[in-house]
Amino acid sequence: MAGSSRIFGLALVSAALAASVGPALADGKFGDHGNNLPLYLTRTLDATAQDSGSPGNMWAGTGIPATNFLVQINPDAGVELGLKAHLRGGADIPPTYVDDDGRVHVVVPSGQQPANSNRAAWNFTFSVNAALPEAKPSLEDYEVELLIDLDPSKRTDFLKLKLAKLGPPEAAPGQHNGYGWKAGSNTAIPDDEGTDQVSQNSQNLAFYANAIDTNPKQPGIQPYTFGPGEFDVVLSIRAKHGKHKHGKHGWWHGRELARVHAIFDVVDP
Repeated sequence: MAGSSRIFGLALVSAALAASVGPALADGKFGDHGNNLPLYLTRTLDATAQDSGSPGNMWAGTGIPATNFLVQINPDAGVELGLKAHLRGGADIPPTYVDDDGRVHVVVPSGQQPANSNRAAWNFTFSVNAALPEAKPSLEDYEVELLIDLDPSKRTDFLKLKLAKLGPPEAAPGQHNGYGWKAGSNTAIPDDEGTDQVSQNSQNLAFYANAIDTNPKQPGIQPYTFGPGEFDVVLSIRAKHGKHKHGKHGWWHGRELARVHAIFDVVDP
């Protein structure tokens, strides 16, 4: 019964958070999204970022809906970035509020996934899409960065990852697209899914628990055990120098094309 109570509790938290998103939390221009593009708070990913064999779902994972993403689109460059939270194996958790500094917060539950004690109760899931009109032929024409905060306090300590082509795509019916994320020469995320223009993944803080020090005053690292905390995740894309030109908009010259930044506030249910 304890497991059932936990599942019920997480479902109630998810429902309550979803209900909190109303007219007061509207799409707009927030925080460090300083490129003058709107930020959509609960948007469905473009059809080009959805699994062609399962429309309405992402390429990544098994049946993860393409809904309720924090999204920024640059139509002139043909790119779309998306970031969201959801219960691991369960419902989406939409953004909860925008703070006085214009930063988007998503309140998520602490604790472990009821079905797997080695995983946090929630995932953050992201999508990089360079398949809209005006996009270049491949993600290799872009520089894409993913920042994952490893400090559970209000401070940030980012793991900085770069999207890289690691090898050929997986043979059908597999959906691994050959892309992954590297920190320097080390591969941190090896298994993105999608196409040569779309790269997606779903991550859990359990994957980084041994790098998250919950008590820096003690010697060594005290690994994260899914308790309360505050974790930023930032996803950004820019054109590689000299590789992106579009008529009236001129050369992009390495400019940032889009950015999404969410603060995931982990709280006790």
